[in-house]
Amino acid sequence: MVLDSRQWDARYGWDLLAQYAPFYASSVVITTPRAWQVVQRHFPHAPRHVEFHRGMSAAYVEPLPARLPDADRVLAIGGGQALDVGKYVAWKLGKPLVLIPTIVSTGAIFQPTVSVRHPGRWERCTKIVAPEYLLIDFGVVRQAPPHLNRAGMAECICYYGVLGSWRWAVDQGLQGPAWDQSAADATAAWVHGNVARFVQDLDPDGQLQEAGIRICCEVNRERWDLPTTKLGAGRNLDHNFVIGFEWAYGRAPLHGEGVALGSLISAYLYGHDFDTIRSLLDACRVRYRPAEIGVTHGEIRLALDHLNDYLDELGQRQNWFHFHQVDDVTLQAMLAAIEA
Repeated sequence: MVLDSRQWDARYGWDLLAQYAPFYASSVVITTPRAWQVVQRHFPHAPRHVEFHRGMSAAYVEPLPARLPDADRVLAIGGGQALDVGKYVAWKLGKPLVLIPTIVSTGAIFQPTVSVRHPGRWERCTKIVAPEYLLIDFGVVRQAPPHLNRAGMAECICYYGVLGSWRWAVDQGLQGPAWDQSAADATAAWVHGNVARFVQDLDPDGQLQEAGIRICCEVNRERWDLPTTKLGAGRNLDHNFVIGFEWAYGRAPLHGEGVALGSLISAYLYGHDFDTIRSLLDACRVRYRPAEIGVTHGEIRLALDHLNDYLDELGQRQNWFHFHQVDDVTLQAMLAAIEA
């Protein structure tokens, strides 16, 4: 089993599921009602079991493997949560895993780690499982609402936020890598290049075509080879915001849209590249305004207050919130800039 996602076998194409599904009769499917509705017609034989998952809470996932019927493999079909539950089940059962994303809004596509939500703590299960392969069926992905797929570009654009957080850390004299302009330039070029290709690929309805789907998937393993990633330069707050939100409320916005909002929060607080990041998100038509993505100003405030609660348990390096708090004036000014 190869846990390095850069080496995973990702198979892209049209009508892939119709080609592979006849061989999946002996399978347990982890999915959602919406995703199963999209793919069910491709299955000539009913799987052994279809499980409409209920998230990554310990109360749900820990007893789940024991009640599933025996099968040759686990199929995880859907978005990030379905993929993560499928990974957990395959790991616990010791069964081969196939990942079949139906949207491309999250880095879970190329992620061997999952987090089990216990009351008051998260159990991070690191590098537990790798799929036999991934099936990225262009026709299946294109059946998702366009804004869900476009949200995947936040997983690329957030790496521009690494640069501002790195510059801030250097200016603060914090322990970490010295500023390296060539590394910063390489990361910025990677973001800009992917955004340019992505925007060019959108169809008249704003839906991703072949190139855009590949980009939204592949950025999630290309990122490990960025010079800023190898240096460990980032203290950006984008994913931290999504984690803090779920920690506070037990739910989170669509992952990519939450990361997009978190990227702007990070850029504003660190004082670097806010306009650039917003322009990149707008070019890709990624939603980030609170009302669009279903979060309130009050929820944002509480999520920021809890942003480091879980992250400190992981021993992550200090970020802006270890030195400051967001007062009401700053919060309102930041939200006004985001919503402008």
